[in-house]
Amino acid sequence: MSENLSKELFTPKFHVPETSTLIPNSSTKKYVNTGDDIMDGEERKGWYRLLKFMLWAWQGLDIIECYDVLARISASNNERSDDELLDSVTGFRSGNWSYEWTQKAMSYQKKAGEFSVNGERDKAKKAYYLASQFYSIASYPHLKGDELSMQAQVLAYNNYRESFKYNDNYELKEVNVPFQGKNVKCYLHLPHTETFLPVVILSGGLDTLQCDYHSLFESELAPAGIAMLTVDLPGVGYSSHVKLEQNASNLLQAIIHHLDNVPWVDQDRIALMGMRFGGNVATRLAFLEPKKVKTVVCVGPAVGSVFDKLVNFKKLPPMLLDCIASRMQTGNSRPEVLFQSCVPFSLIKQGLLAKQRINTPLLSIGHQNDIMCNKYDLELIARASREGELRLIDKPPIFESYLNCLNASAKWLTRHLAE
Repeated sequence: MSENLSKELFTPKFHVPETSTLIPNSSTKKYVNTGDDIMDGEERKGWYRLLKFMLWAWQGLDIIECYDVLARISASNNERSDDELLDSVTGFRSGNWSYEWTQKAMSYQKKAGEFSVNGERDKAKKAYYLASQFYSIASYPHLKGDELSMQAQVLAYNNYRESFKYNDNYELKEVNVPFQGKNVKCYLHLPHTETFLPVVILSGGLDTLQCDYHSLFESELAPAGIAMLTVDLPGVGYSSHVKLEQNASNLLQAIIHHLDNVPWVDQDRIALMGMRFGGNVATRLAFLEPKKVKTVVCVGPAVGSVFDKLVNFKKLPPMLLDCIASRMQTGNSRPEVLFQSCVPFSLIKQGLLAKQRINTPLLSIGHQNDIMCNKYDLELIARASREGELRLIDKPPIFESYLNCLNASAKWLTRHLAE
């Protein structure tokens, strides 16, 4: 990969829209403490974005380095679009979110190139991977129309693919799935290519890219001989042209059927794993594709309570409301307006949860006080299956409990895909 790509894409820019201003909203973009929790992110006063230390650590990033980047952002004296939001520095320059995370990413990309020249393959692999993760954070929360974010995404995916060129243990294949007149690119992670493998199709959340989940494959699935195919949620990354709608599961459904044409995977042993909004999509498909889907694991899935009452929906942080509006291609993230469009996402109102039981084994994982998915939602999912199970994260430290649940989900997937 050309070392000039970063410099070419990231020439100084001073007149690009600042991320928090992209989606109009008549209310504030500042976080207001509601007393509730976001399971996979951290709300901090003075920040527009959720500071996702738990996810970053799980991805293998050095949290001290992350704090160092955040310190440079918060200490900047450059102009902000909102003086009360630390991560709203305008222009691609010192203190700007994309700028600071990109500098960190570029340092690892440069190291990777040097390791490559010296024949240090393992070090090159790790450096390219870390570069991809820092570029992903530079792009975060991946809103449509965010020029700096889109450029960082290109570099995140390029470095992610580059890291696999130096990976002597696993392989990465690109799978292009025809959908709505275009192709949606997915990444198929393979522990080996010697036999047909069971596969887990993973769909992430509103604010993640498919290159953010390598740790799950490397730590949990690959050792069990399970392949992982990742896909961006509609409205994000390689699926940015797809509108997030009530029937957003159609994309995942198309992928399931497209796997009939893909070598390396066993089409009779397909599982789904969905994170957050991806959990909504995965759970829905358990009902729609009972013959194709062997089992489903959903982590903090947005399936019911957040869409049932406006008071619940209004507890979502401004950044997540902007993400929903961006994915749905609507022009405003004001909760009172956006809520009406999101009510159909409720799997309860769709008549799936609480009204029928299916044979497909369902595992629900979550935090009991999570704004997006509370204990009642998790119980509904578990009860909807004759072989359902609930894993509740209710004891500190939350990060350790979260990792334990991911380990449990891998064991669950292994058990059901082996049948």
